[in-house]
Amino acid sequence: MLFNIFNVLEKMGLSAQKRAIHVQFSNNLLNSQIFLQRIQGQHQLNSGLEAELICLSTNALIPLKQFIGTQVAVDQVTDSGQLFRTTGIVTEASYGQSDGALTLYKLTIKDATSLWHKRRNSRVFMNKTIVEITEVLFKEWQERSPLFATSLSLDLSGLSQNYDIRPFAMQHNESDYDFLTRLWRSEGVSWLVDEAELFVLHSNIPIKAQKLRLIDDNSHYKALARRSIRYHRSSATEFQDSITDFVAIRSLQPTAVHVQRWQPDALAQDEGAGSVVTTHNHSESFDSASLSLEQAWHISPAWMQDLQGEDQATASGNSQLEKLNQQFNDMYASQAKYFKAYSTVRDSQVGYWFNFREHPEIDLHNGVDQEFLIIAKNFYNQNNLPKDIQQQVNQLLSHSRWEQQRYVDAERQGNELTLIRRQIKIIPEYDPEQHRAIAYPQRTKVVGPEGETIYVDEWGRIKVRFLFTRIDDHGHDGGAGSNDNDTDSAWVDVLTPWAGEGYGARFLPRIGEVVVIDFFDGNIDRPFVTGRIHEAQRSPTKFDIKGQLPDTKKLSGIRSQEVNGGGFNQLRFDDTTGQISTQLQSSHAATQLNLGNLSHPKIQETSNGRGEGFELRTDAWGAVRAGKGMLISTYAQEQAIADHLEAQSVKQQLQSSQGNAKALSEVAKNQQTDEIESLEQLKEFAAGIEEKIAKFNKAMLLLSSQNGIGLSSDEDIHISADGQINQTASGSINLSSQKNLIAHIQNKISWFAAENGIKQVAAKGKFEMHAQSDGIDFFAKRAIQVISTEDKIYITSPKEISFTADGSALKINESGIFLITSGKFEVKAGQHKFKAGQQVKVEVPTLPIVDEMKTFTNKWDFYDLFYESNFSEVKYKLINNKNNSYVSGTLDAHGRTQRINTFNNDDHDILIGTDGDWTVSLDDGIEVENFEYNCSCSHEDHLDQEEI
Repeated sequence: MLFNIFNVLEKMGLSAQKRAIHVQFSNNLLNSQIFLQRIQGQHQLNSGLEAELICLSTNALIPLKQFIGTQVAVDQVTDSGQLFRTTGIVTEASYGQSDGALTLYKLTIKDATSLWHKRRNSRVFMNKTIVEITEVLFKEWQERSPLFATSLSLDLSGLSQNYDIRPFAMQHNESDYDFLTRLWRSEGVSWLVDEAELFVLHSNIPIKAQKLRLIDDNSHYKALARRSIRYHRSSATEFQDSITDFVAIRSLQPTAVHVQRWQPDALAQDEGAGSVVTTHNHSESFDSASLSLEQAWHISPAWMQDLQGEDQATASGNSQLEKLNQQFNDMYASQAKYFKAYSTVRDSQVGYWFNFREHPEIDLHNGVDQEFLIIAKNFYNQNNLPKDIQQQVNQLLSHSRWEQQRYVDAERQGNELTLIRRQIKIIPEYDPEQHRAIAYPQRTKVVGPEGETIYVDEWGRIKVRFLFTRIDDHGHDGGAGSNDNDTDSAWVDVLTPWAGEGYGARFLPRIGEVVVIDFFDGNIDRPFVTGRIHEAQRSPTKFDIKGQLPDTKKLSGIRSQEVNGGGFNQLRFDDTTGQISTQLQSSHAATQLNLGNLSHPKIQETSNGRGEGFELRTDAWGAVRAGKGMLISTYAQEQAIADHLEAQSVKQQLQSSQGNAKALSEVAKNQQTDEIESLEQLKEFAAGIEEKIAKFNKAMLLLSSQNGIGLSSDEDIHISADGQINQTASGSINLSSQKNLIAHIQNKISWFAAENGIKQVAAKGKFEMHAQSDGIDFFAKRAIQVISTEDKIYITSPKEISFTADGSALKINESGIFLITSGKFEVKAGQHKFKAGQQVKVEVPTLPIVDEMKTFTNKWDFYDLFYESNFSEVKYKLINNKNNSYVSGTLDAHGRTQRINTFNNDDHDILIGTDGDWTVSLDDGIEVENFEYNCSCSHEDHLDQEEI
């Protein structure tokens, strides 16, 4: 075959049986054109395999693309004649020099994990162990890359531990290699690229995929097929491969480890077991404790799983810290001492152990101390060529600048092994600050279940979608991570300016908002929300839903938005020059508290004014309550320099009014009329205002104004008091009504005018005065006039009328008319007539019979309890606890019972409800069930439906 180099070599006496190394390519076109001259490489636990091949060919025009991605198997003939196989993928190919007969090619081969370096990605994983994440990525690679699928398989048989289910893990701008290896490092898992077949029968055996073995315990490392290797100087001629040089290296390492982190659910810093001193002896001069070489790690906060455990994630705890502490100690112990061995053992393989014998120092030890694990290997091997061809190749190497100065020609093959004793636990190097992705603030979008506007857990944490996530990367978990719903992340903490125990500031992000994410301790797996930003159509806050920046730049504050509605709440600070104000508002019923220099909502930089001071207003109902007292005053208090209940001016005015009333009451007393009864109450009321500490001694409402108080209503004004209603004025008290003035008094009416008399005038209609159960007395120091200007005057009595004046009298009764005088009786008349007697019929109006009045009266209001019911269907029973009598009925149109009048202040039980089922029972502790009650009310009581 044209360019078949092996035909040329056969003619020169270099048959396949005489070759030390063989090469096979998965691309069959190359197998007849390429001869392997030399291999040099390195293989390391927790790293991988890389080797350089120097090849010869009689074809100077092989496209380099034919090499790239080709699987390669290099078989080395061992001292026992076996073929020891090393495989890989060609990742780099170079042309060397050519002399017209031979051409050099240099190939770089690596294990299949090197492909992971070529793919960088950003994605998230939820509720998975590191093993499950590894399986997901490995499966993806096998499905997407035929080269990877034929080059590497996954072997998990070396894992014996249970691994935590992580609620959240992120790959961010990392290669798949960096992402997976940092996960393995964090859990103390080693990885080994091993061969599916270490030995083959002949060099044409098909190339099999390498194995990626994950190992967490030394017991899973296998022994070399030869099981033992002897020590022998290289100066002697030997038929067996051996270790020719063996040296030990010891280095000082940290002697203690302390690991701590924040534990959110405990609100405490978790320190695990504290500072743990290694059991490894580093020095004979000092013990580990006295060396005091402590590595004190403050690592990222513990993860927090779903508070209800719905994510099935492993709960973080103290055991994780203790495991990490032990991992660090094991790592430092494995780095404290290792061995370098220079050997000719061609079938030595990384990740395998052997028994070392016939070494003067090692033979002094017994058992496991003679067993060594290979953790790294630097090796080389080459084919022996005829001298003239070798010189030709060396010249081509020199011209290509590919010559190797490290190994002398006399040493055709050899290797350098890095060893540790088999019983020393192997831990991959792990630095939490180094083996991590670079974290920096980034945008995310708040997500949640469909139909929700705000989605949080008990801690106020939210779910987010990281904007870099792609659907293709998350199909393994139902799209979780790219679904735009609550499956896209674990719960994420939200930074708040104030977080107390049940108190603080709460502004929960809403679904669809863009938030800024940062990461605790720079750990990409510990995200938290730092804030929110306005972008695109998500404009900055518009107060009153008006205006926009920069026109309204002098406004600041907070405006919320009604969930699934158009309403809002806002706290607005207006710092516009000359219009400084504050507003607390709910858009419902335009309910507002406005303070300061009020102005209309701003669309531009300024707006028209609305007044100064404060305004509390609403289009709905309002209520102002103060349980210990309230002062409403127009008395000025400049710059708020006094106490807020300072009311001395009011107290002085009340005391002045009380003094005036007392003086007038003394005058009334001297005139033998009734004193004012409310003087003590007025005095006590004024005393309720304390001067020194500016407070009220009782829950009073105080209205005061130096310039007047006005009460106005288009309908009614009601004033009611269980005690006294006192009105005092230094001037006049004026009453005016366009209809009637009706006064009902339980006891008596007493009027006293100290000066200028009393005048009562009825411009129209009668002036009536009744004393329905007693007499009427008129007293005057001077004349009494009874005048009818246009009609008669009637004086009628059913018994007798008597006139008396200074010694004379006139009596008129049933017996007749009697004149009595001690002086002269003089009658002047134009004519005198005396006729026979005649009976006079006396007509006296009938006055109502006044019964003894019932002192106590009441009715009960149930409007608030039954406002949604038809009052006419609500029945009640009012039960008198004293005599077991009752009154029953239905509520009136206002939701009230009928009025009950009693002589005594009796307690009542009330049963009320619909259809005979009492839904409300109000009682004073007396059982009312199974009593038979008799109605004691009058017919008039049943008809009484008056309002309160």
